[in-house]
Amino acid sequence: MNKTTLAFAVATALLVGCATQPPAPEASAARAVEGYIEDVDKLNVVDCLLPGQLRKLGSQMTYLSGRRPIRTTEADCEVRGGEYVAYDRADYASALKVWRSKAEEGDATAQLYVGQIYEKGLGQAPDYRAAADWYRKAAAQGNAQAQVNLGAMYEKGLGVPKDAAAAAQWYGKASGLDGAGLQFAAAPTAPATLQQQSQSQEAGGSREELDQLRLDAERSQREAQELRARLAAVEQQKGAGAAQKQREIEALRQSAERSQQEAEQLRAQLDAAKRQSADQAGQLGAEQRRELETYKLAADQSRREAERLRAQLDATRQDLLDQQEQLRKSQDELEQLRERLAQQKVSAPAGDDAKVRELEAELKRKETQLKAQQASVNKMAASFDKERGKMRKELAAAQATAKAATTAQAAAPANPAREQLASTENALNAKLEQYRKSSAELTTLLTRPGQGGADRTEIDRRKAELQAQAKEITGLKDEAQRLALQAKEPPIQLAEAGPGIEIIEPPATLTRGMKVVQVGLGAKDIVGKVQAPDQLKSLRVNDQPVTPDAAGLFRFPATLNGAETTVKITATDQRNQTSHLDLSLVAAGAPAATPAPATANPGGIDQPGDVKFGKFYALIIGNQTYTAYPALQTPANDAKSLDVVLRERYGFDTKLLLNANRHQIMTALNEIHKRLTPDDNLLIYYAGHGEIDKATQQAYWLPTDAEVGNPANWISSQSITDFIGILPARHVMVVADSCYSGAMTGSAVAKLPDGMDPDKRAKWLKVMAGRKARTVLTSGGVQPVLDQGGGGHSVFANAFLGVLRSNQRVLEDYDVFRSVAGQVQGAASKAGFRQSPQYAPLQHAGHEGSPFFFVPGNA
Repeated sequence: MNKTTLAFAVATALLVGCATQPPAPEASAARAVEGYIEDVDKLNVVDCLLPGQLRKLGSQMTYLSGRRPIRTTEADCEVRGGEYVAYDRADYASALKVWRSKAEEGDATAQLYVGQIYEKGLGQAPDYRAAADWYRKAAAQGNAQAQVNLGAMYEKGLGVPKDAAAAAQWYGKASGLDGAGLQFAAAPTAPATLQQQSQSQEAGGSREELDQLRLDAERSQREAQELRARLAAVEQQKGAGAAQKQREIEALRQSAERSQQEAEQLRAQLDAAKRQSADQAGQLGAEQRRELETYKLAADQSRREAERLRAQLDATRQDLLDQQEQLRKSQDELEQLRERLAQQKVSAPAGDDAKVRELEAELKRKETQLKAQQASVNKMAASFDKERGKMRKELAAAQATAKAATTAQAAAPANPAREQLASTENALNAKLEQYRKSSAELTTLLTRPGQGGADRTEIDRRKAELQAQAKEITGLKDEAQRLALQAKEPPIQLAEAGPGIEIIEPPATLTRGMKVVQVGLGAKDIVGKVQAPDQLKSLRVNDQPVTPDAAGLFRFPATLNGAETTVKITATDQRNQTSHLDLSLVAAGAPAATPAPATANPGGIDQPGDVKFGKFYALIIGNQTYTAYPALQTPANDAKSLDVVLRERYGFDTKLLLNANRHQIMTALNEIHKRLTPDDNLLIYYAGHGEIDKATQQAYWLPTDAEVGNPANWISSQSITDFIGILPARHVMVVADSCYSGAMTGSAVAKLPDGMDPDKRAKWLKVMAGRKARTVLTSGGVQPVLDQGGGGHSVFANAFLGVLRSNQRVLEDYDVFRSVAGQVQGAASKAGFRQSPQYAPLQHAGHEGSPFFFVPGNA
């Protein structure tokens, strides 16, 4: 056998050997990833270059295809034998290496990704012109995501002339509406926010200041001219009056020296008074002060625990009220149906009872439904009573601890508002139980076999009683909310590790993210307090040493540099334990007029018709208790309430995570990834702390194991967006009651045009249901947001839940935004806080122009 024949035989044997072990197919890739779940960093999305596939041509020839680029997780790329550069090391060159050759061959997906690489820059300046060229190539082949990206570049004027008409044209192509003969209308942008109104007011104020400065300058110029004239006159007379002027100068000098001596004496007296005050404070003794600080901390913690328990009980009570309201409506519907049946029996011709049988069947179904609802309310009421008893014990224990701590320090004055609040809540709970029993009796009466007109008087009497009780419940609830506002809160404990740090004046606003101190026009200093000052080694504000007084109080200037100024406070004790506190100083905004809540689109879609939406999934995250960050008050309540609403009202398959660390969040995302199909829908909800990188404006969600100043365990919004980009689901929406970055503009979402006839509305819905949606709704963009203010929920969650609970039709996400935004701005403004929800498509996540849809079970 010659060398050529031998080489051919060996090559053939190698090819056949490879053919017996083909790489894992894409369908099994998700299962293969499970082995890597311990290292959640392997779930980062990368540009992966897979090896070529072994293919057979005819019966004789076997060959290896070219390498294939995909976007997938690091773990999946490894399992399939691919080549990639790690997520945190990828750059412009490494990304282009994966996609460029395939793009030059004309692959539209590869052209899309090459355009994104040029637009992102990845370590160097973005090349928008090259990005637009590659997007145009992919868009010409019908790639909807490239069409959206190209439209965004026209809208912003990046790499192409700014052209709103061209942007709308590309958005219309991406949405598929142009091809269906339907009009494309852009979703609404944010309504005029309170911040914009305030900025307008500030601009007007700035103009007034400029006018005033101009007048002052003119006045100063006139005064300067007068002084020059007087100086000239003096020069003319200086020969004769030189001696007199010298005497006057000497007299002024002596007067100045006397004033300086008096000032020194006053300063010495002030220093002596300060020393005397410090000496008096020091007489308590270091041990006594530490004991008092310990008791004070215990009291503060107990008060916060009591507030947390009360907020949970309020949220549960609200859910019970909502269920009872639904039950009341069902009772009314049953009565109306019974009256229709009676009228039909009277008017129906003899022997024509088809309509009667239909109404009787419907009446039977309604009675069964009403009994089930009543059973659900009874079950929830029992659960509420059990939870209330448990919380009453925990609340009593917390209050006893607070009382003991207060007694150890000094006799604290009674708080009448809290006493009245407790009494009002007891009355409210009793009235709720009375209402539930009366409602159950009415349900029994309405569903009793053989019920007829003889019970009409009794039914009317019981309904009147329920209406009176409902009115009393509303009054008691309003009174409880009023008393809760009157109960004074202690200063917020902002630092958790090392020496405790408090901000005393102005009070800090509890937000999800960096703590906010609103600085008024007349404010000069921020007053803070550090715990255990006798054990303090150092205290620094923005790296400048600060010395607290004997009581631990310290001050620093309330200086604003621009709209927002970051302040970093660091306290270290004698054991070298350190606390860090970051504050954001912002200008205090005067409460503005509450904007009217936006109403849902009157031409909206009541019924989904024959549109198949697929399954709905939700990952709901509520992070409230942190290891290194201050605890929040409402995320757990927000998440639990949303879980109930989405499951029971909208049929979502939900995954609820409370106080989740990074591993748990990323694992949950990976598990949902494996369940999704191209027909499904996914909602990701996050409530908890967030951080913003000031240099890049990159937003981060903070798992419960996040460390202050160390982003190793933080979750960036960019990584969430990248992960969403590889999900097979058709519609994906992120709702972040924290912060999120990386959105485009609302113009890239198709809106149902007003006044469209029913046939076209149904056609529009069918087209949109077939296009991908990747949108985000945030409670405040990349700004800190309020944690409370919504009756046991954050102001954003309270508005979001209210819109979902009251909805009766197929609801688009931009209509959710319009309703929520107005309510949040109004509620925040009443607290003197600026918060404006934001809504837009996610950039580079696969958006194709569709909104996300909420489809209630009754639609």
